[in-house]
Amino acid sequence: MNPIESSAGRTKKEPEGYLAFHPNPLPPHPAFALDEEGVLALANADHYLGQLAGKALSIPNPDLFVGMYVRREAILSSEIENISCTLDEVLQYEAEEDHQGHNKDVEQVVKYIQAFNQGLQRLPQEKLNASLLKDLHGILLAGEDKGNPGIFRPKQNWIGKEGSSAFEAQYVPPPEQPMFQSMANLEYFINEYQSPMPPLVRCALVHAQFETIHPFTDGNGRMGRLLIALMLSHMNKLAKPLLYLSLYLLQNRREYYELLMRVRSHGDWLAWVKFMLLGVELTAKDAVAVCEKLQVLQRDMEKQAAGLPKGAELMNVLYQYPVITANGVRRHLGGTLATAISRLRRFEALGIVRETTGQKRNRVYRFDRYVEILDAGWSERKAAAAAASATPR
Repeated sequence: MNPIESSAGRTKKEPEGYLAFHPNPLPPHPAFALDEEGVLALANADHYLGQLAGKALSIPNPDLFVGMYVRREAILSSEIENISCTLDEVLQYEAEEDHQGHNKDVEQVVKYIQAFNQGLQRLPQEKLNASLLKDLHGILLAGEDKGNPGIFRPKQNWIGKEGSSAFEAQYVPPPEQPMFQSMANLEYFINEYQSPMPPLVRCALVHAQFETIHPFTDGNGRMGRLLIALMLSHMNKLAKPLLYLSLYLLQNRREYYELLMRVRSHGDWLAWVKFMLLGVELTAKDAVAVCEKLQVLQRDMEKQAAGLPKGAELMNVLYQYPVITANGVRRHLGGTLATAISRLRRFEALGIVRETTGQKRNRVYRFDRYVEILDAGWSERKAAAAAASATPR
């Protein structure tokens, strides 16, 4: 790592002889101001985020869809770390009671989903603080042989090629004691710092600072991106968490890492904030389009399921679990297994669900139209972005 000194912090030579970066506390000093382009980027991001907030409120039962957005974000955020699986693989995993035979990547994404859901459940009652982040990290890395799940790193870490040392690393975050001090400042900046700073700007600063501190042994990238979504909820920017930035960051992965490093090396907070504001704008536009399609789908499904025993209730289950078995239906709606099978067969006859296994027993049903709305164009963009991007971890 080369010597660095900027308004964001500076490198110091550690007793072992390598250089580590010691970040300055937030907010940046001297305070940076948005230029004309940045003011426009903020206005656009706020505008489209407001559109999304309004659209989310116009959807009947928007909570039904939050889980699918969380799954989507978990898959994309993990992809940035080269943890790769599809939405169908995750849904299939959740539909099965026996999870043997699934690859480790699917299990890691499911743990991300569990951590995310835990954060969303706890945020209204708790501060977005170190204690919550460590608990979520414990869920994210549960069962891992390495990574020190649920605690801040007990020793120095670094970013570099596999097998490289701290002397050869691309980036070395602060050692343990300065790391704890930086995290305390970050917690203060999130929860206590009083400022007219726009929430989206504050969110961008927090994400960059978290990645710079790198407080965990492993999982920092995923935790940092989870932090973005939790902050948007924490700051009441969206009543329902339907905006996640990981597809944008995956599509622009090289620039994402370069701008993070430029914050450290040059104190270029402005370029970083503008990059993130553009991501909010583009992602909000995409989410608005998806919400509009979901509204149409809900109206169509309401008509198709009308008059069927437990038709509306089964539709609500399918919005949350669009790949499901008869046992899954029985768990959520009660009744006998035969009744659950009968309900699914009626939905299959109407074309609402499709049986995917071709088996006589242990059948699995997929709510195709719903999954395809959420997946449309996304898998292709994800694959193209992954192929075009560099792959630092």
